[in-house]
Amino acid sequence: MLFKANRLSIKLPVASRLRSLWAVALLLSLVIPGCTTSQPTATLAPIDVIGIFPAANTIPGWELSQEGETYNRDNLFNLVDGQADSFFVYGFEEVAVQRYQNEAGVLLTAEIWQLATYADAYGLFSAAQAGSPAAIGNAGDSDPGRRLAFWQNRYFVSLHAVEPVPDETLHAFAQAIAGMLPMGGEPPDIVGHLPTSGLVEGSSIFFHEEVSIQVDVWLGGENLLGLSQETNGVVGHYKVGNATPLLMLIEYPTSSQAAEGLKALQSGSVSGLAASDALGNRLGAVFGEVDPAQAQTLLQEALK
Repeated sequence: MLFKANRLSIKLPVASRLRSLWAVALLLSLVIPGCTTSQPTATLAPIDVIGIFPAANTIPGWELSQEGETYNRDNLFNLVDGQADSFFVYGFEEVAVQRYQNEAGVLLTAEIWQLATYADAYGLFSAAQAGSPAAIGNAGDSDPGRRLAFWQNRYFVSLHAVEPVPDETLHAFAQAIAGMLPMGGEPPDIVGHLPTSGLVEGSSIFFHEEVSIQVDVWLGGENLLGLSQETNGVVGHYKVGNATPLLMLIEYPTSSQAAEGLKALQSGSVSGLAASDALGNRLGAVFGEVDPAQAQTLLQEALK
């Protein structure tokens, strides 16, 4: 099966909304095909993440329900119930968790995820999109009254209420956290290569490794394309007539690696492959039941 209809959930507020992608298992600028430059690192100094959370009653009526907690690569499994590897592929460094409670006993959990790069923070946010756009941080996403998430610099922030709360409450928490985080961050360059015409809003996911997109497109689970933390990729769903194909773009460190990836893809037995090609260090592929000519048009627009 190419596209899997259901996404599993993880016992974690942010993960339960990450389109359940993580339960199955820097910022780069494209100069010319085959050549990339890494993002500056001067703005990525570590901060005291636990100290970012609003103190008790900073948001009127909300007390701390317990001491804040932090998790790193050694103990993240205690928080995500065996799914730590799915977070590590996004350059995970640390997550801080703070829980609040109001007078009615409603619980609200705030999480601040520190990732290695701007690109990873954007990637975590792109995988988490499950609702409506929200004006917070570099970009936000919300389920009114229940959840609000955003990314800023190399941080991904998620707020989740067990029971419905006013949107103003979620935004107040989010604004307080955003005001304490470093500014800056841009989406990875490859995201800009997704054609905008026909792109389903909120469907794109930035990734490094196959595990992050296995729910959207199944490539066999054996790293057919030679993906790693050095590769940047993006997938997006499109509306093309009555078809809903998926477009995948991958940026490799070198053009020879892109050519090897294309050869492996075309000689493999990946279900639903409608079109594929490579240009310089970028590989592109279209999956789904779509007219071959339309698939080629979409692919070439992305690669040009």
